Amino acid sequence: MASSDNLSICVEAPSNIALLKYWGKSDATLQWPANDSLSLSLNLHTTTTVRQAAPNTFVVTDHRGQGGACYAKPQSFLRSLAAQLSFTGGLSIQTTNQFPMACGIASSASGLAALTIAALACWTASHSFAELADHGFDRERISALARLGSGSACRSLFPGFVHWQRGRSASDQRVYRLSPPDDWSLRDCIVFLQRTPKRVSSTAGHELAWSSPLFKKRLELIPQRLAAMLAAIDAGDFDVLGPLIEEDSLEMHAVVASSQPPLRYMIDATEHFLSAFRSLRRREHLSAYFTIDAGPNVHIIYLAKERERLLRALQGYDLLDTGTGFGPRIKTSV
Repeated sequence: MASSDNLSICVEAPSNIALLKYWGKSDATLQWPANDSLSLSLNLHTTTTVRQAAPNTFVVTDHRGQGGACYAKPQSFLRSLAAQLSFTGGLSIQTTNQFPMACGIASSASGLAALTIAALACWTASHSFAELADHGFDRERISALARLGSGSACRSLFPGFVHWQRGRSASDQRVYRLSPPDDWSLRDCIVFLQRTPKRVSSTAGHELAWSSPLFKKRLELIPQRLAAMLAAIDAGDFDVLGPLIEEDSLEMHAVVASSQPPLRYMIDATEHFLSAFRSLRRREHLSAYFTIDAGPNVHIIYLAKERERLLRALQGYDLLDTGTGFGPRIKTSV
């Protein structure tokens, strides 16, 4: 282990909201998605602090020092990552989120991205992404490793709009940042309809995707939708991108609902809000569009210039409004 004694690594990694959803896997072990996806990194972070511990010991707790079953997955991922890379140094990890976990705001993406970066930095005594790259862990490789913990974590290694390419094989995936016009600024207003953790994990939903009679048709339609979304992002045309975001989200939830056995991430309150939002949008002439991840809560993606009008129109709902994220950050101390 290369790290110096008492080194402490603190990493902030952003959540991201998928605009073109990643749903279903061609290889669950290698986290090879069934389709490409597009996302927007958000200014909502998981903050993870990692310190050295006894060899081959991995302990994950929250900011109060409390562990639990919810941390079994990251602990298992750390053991696997250490074995894969031949690191023997143990780690003590403390993590906290700016937002609720397991309710459709990609806490696993930000959490596993932060954990991967912090662990690698601690193991290699790296104080920056440049130093990590010098040790053979550039952002692309870190992204690929984080993906093994949570597929969407690979998108949280980059700021702004991100494209995760499926590739022709599990080893041929690529993640890269897109470049919309400089003056194109989007925001995400999250409408909380339920803050408690969802009853069915995203992992379980992914496993059932292939059982839906709609899933293969979805895979056939995605390349055309992807091309249209990429063109809209490149042109900065939100009123072309927005309806495509909604279409893709509803299609994913149709696959979820028609899986065997059928699942339901949206709740009655979600359906009621969508109906009210469509009416509000028409009435107020808002340039704003919804998307829903694997959870009950709704993300309203909108142009930054609409912020005051949108928040006024949604007054009375439980909201968390945020901007576009700037990507992960590394902080170190000894």
